[in-house]
Amino acid sequence: MSIESRMPRAEYDQIQAISITRLKELRRSPQHYRYALAHPKTSDAMTLGIATHVAVLEPERFQHDFCIWERVTDAGKQAPRSGQHWDAFCAANPGRTVLTRAEGALAMAIATAVRSNPIALRYLETGDPEVSLDWTAADRPAKGRVDWLTTIDGTPTVVGLKTARDCRHFAFGAQSAKLGYHLQWGYYHDGYRALTGHEPRMVEIVVESAAPHAVAVYSIPSDIIDQGREEYERLLALLAECEATDTWPGPVPTEEPLTLPSWAYPALDDDISELGLETP
Repeated sequence: MSIESRMPRAEYDQIQAISITRLKELRRSPQHYRYALAHPKTSDAMTLGIATHVAVLEPERFQHDFCIWERVTDAGKQAPRSGQHWDAFCAANPGRTVLTRAEGALAMAIATAVRSNPIALRYLETGDPEVSLDWTAADRPAKGRVDWLTTIDGTPTVVGLKTARDCRHFAFGAQSAKLGYHLQWGYYHDGYRALTGHEPRMVEIVVESAAPHAVAVYSIPSDIIDQGREEYERLLALLAECEATDTWPGPVPTEEPLTLPSWAYPALDDDISELGLETP
């Protein structure tokens, strides 16, 4: 059980413990969870997300960890990432992640927007980035990697950084529910409490991925943390059952009648109108 800042990502990935990212796969089905364990996801979007986090939270690392593929074609377009020039570029930048010009510019623009927001900056002026937590949850090893850990007015504060298409309250709230951010808040809250005995505040910095990169800062209330805890504990119980029985059903394990969403059915008033009848 430990708290460690700036643990190398490769070292963190080697910790044999349940993570909330993987656990959330159970929300769809145990079958999807097991598949995700055997087939870790990688994508350009994930690479850009990592680059953005580094640019915002650890700007001193950006030039060390990333490089920009600047080469363009005669038509002025980004050159393909293949061929002799690409191979030579990669050989000259060993161990660095390659970004396109657009990706590099976007990461830096987002970092500038976040760092220019006085509310967000209050949380980022002091603290530690990429803090790895290693504890026990439901009698099994658990781990988490919080974006930023600081102390504000004497209270430990776990700060997250998210990008969104729309940072407004109703839009980000919907995104949070859909993607299970509340499970993550509950999980990290409980991990920090298990390790320190202290209740942390949970704060999320949200920045829009498109210009002008508007920023919003949300404090996470206790009822959302409680709901996240209830859901991740239910998933841990489901995981234990699947492991004990070696049964990993999909999202629809039995034959069921199909239903359509409510918007697919015409309203009663429309039906009556089409019949030429008056509504009461």
